[in-house]
Amino acid sequence: MYLMTYDIGTSFIKTALTNITDKIEFVGATVVGTHNTTTIDGKGDEQSTHEWWDTICRSTKELLKSYSISSEEIKGISFCSQLNGTVLVDENGDAVRPPMTFLDRRADQEFKKYFDNGLRLHGMNIWKLWKAIHHTRMVPAGTYSPIWKYKWVQNNEPEIFAKVHKFLDVGDYLLYKTTGRFVRTEDSAFCTALNDCRDGHSGWSHIMAKAYGIDEKHLPEIVQSTDIVGQLSADVAEQMGLSEGTPVIAGAGDVSMVAIGSGNTQNNLTGIYCGTSGSVCTVVQRELQFSDIMMISIKGPNPSQKYLYGELETAGRCFTWARHMIGKLDDTQYSYDECASLISKTVPGSRGLFFTPFLHGCKTPFEDGKIRGTLTGLDLETSRGELLRAVVEGICFHFRWMLESQAKKCRISDTIRFAGGLARINIVGQILADITGHTIETVKHPQYVGALGAAAIAAIGLGKLKFEDIHNYIEITNTYTPNPDVHETYNNLYKKYLAKVKSDRNLANG
Repeated sequence: MYLMTYDIGTSFIKTALTNITDKIEFVGATVVGTHNTTTIDGKGDEQSTHEWWDTICRSTKELLKSYSISSEEIKGISFCSQLNGTVLVDENGDAVRPPMTFLDRRADQEFKKYFDNGLRLHGMNIWKLWKAIHHTRMVPAGTYSPIWKYKWVQNNEPEIFAKVHKFLDVGDYLLYKTTGRFVRTEDSAFCTALNDCRDGHSGWSHIMAKAYGIDEKHLPEIVQSTDIVGQLSADVAEQMGLSEGTPVIAGAGDVSMVAIGSGNTQNNLTGIYCGTSGSVCTVVQRELQFSDIMMISIKGPNPSQKYLYGELETAGRCFTWARHMIGKLDDTQYSYDECASLISKTVPGSRGLFFTPFLHGCKTPFEDGKIRGTLTGLDLETSRGELLRAVVEGICFHFRWMLESQAKKCRISDTIRFAGGLARINIVGQILADITGHTIETVKHPQYVGALGAAAIAAIGLGKLKFEDIHNYIEITNTYTPNPDVHETYNNLYKKYLAKVKSDRNLANG
């Protein structure tokens, strides 16, 4: 059974073709184009729904042609998508303004107006903090939260806001585009901080919608990730190059899809993802909310499991920045293999070069939209390889900080699954093992784990797979164990990293 799935990331849309037999067989994938992202005043971050849809249609046709698969052989489609976006649409399902991604932080005044008063804990009003946790198990504890972006449009673009019919996230918009239904997946609804999570309750929280000033008519129906939301109409099917009536399974956000696509479907298994953004995620059994380390557990496709995660918003983007900075004279970039070769010629610690990975602020384990990355220790002998290694080490130091923060709150696994684009570079896996002290496993096709997770969920929705099957279906390709001597070197550098971050925060907010 062939499935077509789409990973709507921050920088790219990855379209994957899989075949579900007695395993999840990866057939092929394609990446078409790069999102044109508009940054506004260093805070706003917008993309285009038209570009998303054009990329999806072109990549679908390209894959079918490349592998000589007919449209009739595709038995379902599904989505893995970036979360915490804000897509406001009119009655026709058209976006009334460019979508605001999870990186958009312009709604600082809306956030402060609600939380920045009275007796506070971690900078937020204690009563409002408790109220949010009690009703939704979710605190919109940063300007990246969808509801603050919604409020920003309401306050700053009233004429546009008057056209709003539904308040969606990225994946939800694509479900409307393919089925004509306005819905939110359960994890998407949870991330709005408006999903009523009290025992015996479900749906939207009328109390919290009123508290935040959210118009409930803008909130669509909530569906499960494994639900068949609808089928492709003749017109949509023609645009995509698929067959009319092809089932559309809801899918979910990237947090749970990456975990599932990595095979982390059992309790207390931990994974690290490093694509454009990065995350540390552990499978847990209940809702958890830790405002002191800015981590939450969110709902996912399996009702009996949640996903406790922390995010480094510009993890892989830091590496992309570094590749660009050391670009060749002909304005091309070093390939991943060339980057690996350059890094391999350097020593742990990058000969004193130090990097902090905050090119767009920090979200976990502290929320700070003002902090920016720093590169220190440069001298006349600094090489390209040392710069690349320092950036990788800075990213991995931050992953270690997030792992240690999680370990204080729940049990994490000794062996960590590592996925995402940077997991393709073997030396990065070894650096991650040496810095964290954990054994690191990489999965086959690590850059496509989100789309593979969506394929697994689609197969479950179509009755071809069970949750308990997935862990054994995912193939491990490499294992990296920590070098004790190098780990000790990194232990000393890690202390310096934490001190440097503290200094950077003081500088940014002084």
